[in-house]
Amino acid sequence: MSVISDPVISIIVVGFHHKKGCQVEHCYPELVAGRPMELPTAWRHLPALALPDGSHNYLSDIIFFTLPGLSEPEHTVFGISCFRQIPVEQVVLKTEDMTRSSVQKSVCVICRAPLFGRLAIKLELVVRAWFLQGDFSQTKLLEDAFKHLNNCPIQMDQMLEGLSVQRLIENWRHKALLLFKLLLLRKKVLIYGAPAGSVSAALLSVLSLLPLCVEKGLNRAANVILSRPLSPIFVDNEQTLNNIDTGTEIMESYVNGSEQNDELSQKENENMREEKDRVSRQSFDENVLTDVVDRQELTSGREKCHSIGEKYKSQKPLLDAQQSPTMARDMSVDGLCNLTGQINQAECGFPLSLFQEGYLCLPYLSLQYLDWLADPAVEGFVVGASNVLFKQKRQLFDVLVELNEMRIETSDLTLKRQLVLSTEDLRFADHVVRHGMTQGDGWIRDQFTSYLIYLLRTSLLPGIYILCFP
Repeated sequence: MSVISDPVISIIVVGFHHKKGCQVEHCYPELVAGRPMELPTAWRHLPALALPDGSHNYLSDIIFFTLPGLSEPEHTVFGISCFRQIPVEQVVLKTEDMTRSSVQKSVCVICRAPLFGRLAIKLELVVRAWFLQGDFSQTKLLEDAFKHLNNCPIQMDQMLEGLSVQRLIENWRHKALLLFKLLLLRKKVLIYGAPAGSVSAALLSVLSLLPLCVEKGLNRAANVILSRPLSPIFVDNEQTLNNIDTGTEIMESYVNGSEQNDELSQKENENMREEKDRVSRQSFDENVLTDVVDRQELTSGREKCHSIGEKYKSQKPLLDAQQSPTMARDMSVDGLCNLTGQINQAECGFPLSLFQEGYLCLPYLSLQYLDWLADPAVEGFVVGASNVLFKQKRQLFDVLVELNEMRIETSDLTLKRQLVLSTEDLRFADHVVRHGMTQGDGWIRDQFTSYLIYLLRTSLLPGIYILCFP
């Protein structure tokens, strides 16, 4: 098992100033020589990621995000931000800028590998102890934590710690498979909810269902050559893009159980055009959200969008004897999973080449990145957001995932067809839902790995487009 040495690049303190907003208060070690409170240009929006929108409504939160590398522009680095808020009376040494009733600060760890859950647990303990000091000018505790984290080698198999797919299956049930298929289709997906920490954690939990995706598949998840010079992402004009991996193209063609380039009927095409026209005409002015009457009109308009997976709404699990015999799967079918467990995942092309060539994975985005998503170089993305302005810009994304409401919406009729769960899909999802709570995270991930391997195998068979489970 490979070991990651010196995983932490820097530890950064971000505070909220009543006039200047979010700003860096300390970096260790310094990222800009001689300027401990300054960030490199490519990371200039890090303070807004560390102190997300709406964070003042919570006493604490942990947010995950990604940034482009500094020394290697084609490499992605990973951020864990631990936010806390305490009453100003608990601060021993007050400063002139503490004019509000509470003090909000966030401590970020920037690391070379996606050690989200692993480092989040340790960072939370460090931040709690630092706040108990009541003197934020004393940063020795944070500097000692930086050294300690780098002196504790971490193994590759520890990257998935803290990313609970059990909770994902418990909340989303059969619709978890819809989220899984969305990733394979490489669409523009916005996951919206609050608080920001829950959004970023849920997004990464879905990613962890893809074999080796979190461990090895996010190396270019925050990197793209943008056409706008003021973009927050590093731009290297000498960098060239390669063709999309052919395996990914096959997945896009067969992920729904049939080829995606089937021609739609004339009536469906007309419906699609009408739907796109309606969405483009729909206005989401911020003032509407403050008016009760207009808000009801907005809600009724939004419901015209196609909601995916409504017939798979969460329900109380039925007893085995009450379930339909056509849906029941005996545990002995795990023999299929055991067979695929003997396959070398690297030989299957895992991790799939999803997050590259203009397709991005950003577990959390602040409002500063809103217009950036419209850049022509951004071909697709899966991003998390907690600011309502993201949700209002429907022209920027193909699919809206309402995390708190557990709702998936799209105005694309073709995409809706592609995401319909077949009978075989429902059998698989039913098996995972019924047994996942007792079998654990590892078992659930093994089931999805097996599903994906059989899906890849099926895509290579001429004339057979449906993934079959006994």
